[in-house]
Amino acid sequence: MKTIEVLIPQSVKECTPDQLTKWMLMIPVIEAAKENLTKMLDFQVQLVSVFSGLSVNQVKKAHVDDVVNLSMKLLDMLNGYEYQEPQTELIIEGKKYLFEKDFAGYSTGQIIDLKLIEDVSQNPCEALAICYIEEDMEYCQEDARGKIINPNKKREELFKKSFPGDEFLNFFAFFFRSLEQRKLAIWGIKMARMKIEKEKIHQELSETLNGLHGQR
Repeated sequence: MKTIEVLIPQSVKECTPDQLTKWMLMIPVIEAAKENLTKMLDFQVQLVSVFSGLSVNQVKKAHVDDVVNLSMKLLDMLNGYEYQEPQTELIIEGKKYLFEKDFAGYSTGQIIDLKLIEDVSQNPCEALAICYIEEDMEYCQEDARGKIINPNKKREELFKKSFPGDEFLNFFAFFFRSLEQRKLAIWGIKMARMKIEKEKIHQELSETLNGLHGQR
């Protein structure tokens, strides 16, 4: 057995969006693993693999005490995260990026591109690149020849390696909460429409019946 020597993040801020996305997908496994030692060890191996960059097979070759100790350090670090409202301004590699919290202020292009994302977990930085735009620039801004000078892919690649982990979690907690609020608002509008339509039908029915009574 090998002694495992790896560098792991010391804070959520140091974690990459990819690592944190994999972690969020692993959370439901914890409950299932609690009562089964083998499943818990498998979970701990995967956890160390995600945050160390080592493959699962490499981690499995390490001494069990090393794996357990590293996984407990990671869990303590992750459990220390507390949600905060996402910042509207972030400096990433010397450049300022702005986040608009009010989705009503988004361009049509941003809204369309957000709706085209089928699975956020497959590429979490895709949504970040749509919502965080360079200061003093527009979404998909074009030059005089019509060429986009700030393409999404460029921001995606930057955010994959340099977007702060704590702000990543703050953004997605806010994003999905806002998404649910929008769904509720849409549901409320639909219910209001149904109510109006029912009242309209009831009124039309009453008028029809009254008309029939008059004919009699």
